[in-house]
Amino acid sequence: MGKYIKVACSFFLAVFIIACVSQESVFAKSGIKVMVYGASIQGEHSPMMKNNTVLIPFKGIFTKMGFTVNYDPASKTISGEKAGTTIKLVINQNTAWINAAPTTLQVAPQIIDGVTFVPLRLIGEASGLEVKWYGNSQVVSLYGKQNLFPVANGGKFGYMDAEGQIVIDYQTKFTDAYAFNEGLAIVYANAKFDGFINQQGYKVIPKGNYYDAKDFSEGLAAYRTLDTTSNYAISNYGYMDLTGTSVIQPQFKRANKFSEGLAAVQVGSKYGYINSTGKLVIKAQYDSAKDFYEGTALVTIDGISRYIDNKGEFLFNANYSNGESFSEGVAAVRAGTKVGFMDHKGKLVIPAIYEEAHSFSEGAAVVKVNGKSGYIDTKGKLIIPYQFDAAGDFSEGLAAVESGGKTGFINKTGAWVIQPTFAWAHNFKNGLSYAYSSDDEEEVYLNKKGQIVWMKNQNIKTK
Repeated sequence: MGKYIKVACSFFLAVFIIACVSQESVFAKSGIKVMVYGASIQGEHSPMMKNNTVLIPFKGIFTKMGFTVNYDPASKTISGEKAGTTIKLVINQNTAWINAAPTTLQVAPQIIDGVTFVPLRLIGEASGLEVKWYGNSQVVSLYGKQNLFPVANGGKFGYMDAEGQIVIDYQTKFTDAYAFNEGLAIVYANAKFDGFINQQGYKVIPKGNYYDAKDFSEGLAAYRTLDTTSNYAISNYGYMDLTGTSVIQPQFKRANKFSEGLAAVQVGSKYGYINSTGKLVIKAQYDSAKDFYEGTALVTIDGISRYIDNKGEFLFNANYSNGESFSEGVAAVRAGTKVGFMDHKGKLVIPAIYEEAHSFSEGAAVVKVNGKSGYIDTKGKLIIPYQFDAAGDFSEGLAAVESGGKTGFINKTGAWVIQPTFAWAHNFKNGLSYAYSSDDEEEVYLNKKGQIVWMKNQNIKTK
């Protein structure tokens, strides 16, 4: 699929080995795996950890990616240059230079048994990449910061950037494509799960024996397989890491994403929580369980909604029902027939006077009175009057609201930024909103100026 890709690779990872005699025992079985755009980077010597910093050898892949690499033995200076970006490091010095600007290193470049090691995070971030470390799976992942959006044209799926330019061409073999999470996106072929692709359009985790999978979160993704020993029955859920390796074997009837280091799973007829090693750290005893936010999770037990901490302890015994997850220090709860907001101690800090209420987002929450929606701040003060037929949460400074049967976007003052001309619109994410146009309800993406940057089935130039 690489021949279809229009994404230009940014400067990312490099390895420069000043080789004398290597003592393999120093490097063997470090357990650390380096992933660049979802592909494993393997070399003669393994990465290593020192003072909570991942160090990596410096030459082979640097050169392979087309960078000019220089080493001055007199000053022990290593430098690499490509596309206007220059990195300069000096052995045993805690200062590096990115385009002549100094930056302090937690761990200096160093020669260990004849091999020069440098801090991986410096190289990745200087290249404009996200760098994430997942401790339990010993994986460090580097991927682009560029936001890509799934799009469809004539039954084909591809991805575009925030300007509406197609960067992964429409593919007939994609019958569905999902958003990127942690550098990887799920794709379907012939209406069946087909694996994960990276931001360059390459399939880096093939379908293999996986029947389906969920998005990655905190370096792990829930999956199911087909049990070949039981007439190809669908297995329970397990979890894979970013290399596509199963690290938690299938054993759960249902499995949520990881959030704050824990994931809600169903064991038998009840829900509990596992950590990233798969250990059940909160007993499966709940009728339902939501993800952790702000150190708390909403569960139900014997038909009663309760909040627990990450040890499984109940936080309080408040007499509220139909609660929401905590956000910005409070949670929406129903007291009698009305909705208010309580704090982490179970105290109702915003009175229950609303017909409906959303969780807080960006300092504001949607509330409804007499059938109309407005917004309050975290003190309960009405900041945008009750005037909308429906309203969504604020995201990236704007909120989708409905007036007169049409949807547009307002800012925190309640002023229209994008006039209500759309049939429906989702919250903004990464600079764009997915919406339906007003005339023919065609699928579109629009930017914060209200401009349509992409419309389904239209012809768009590729990069």
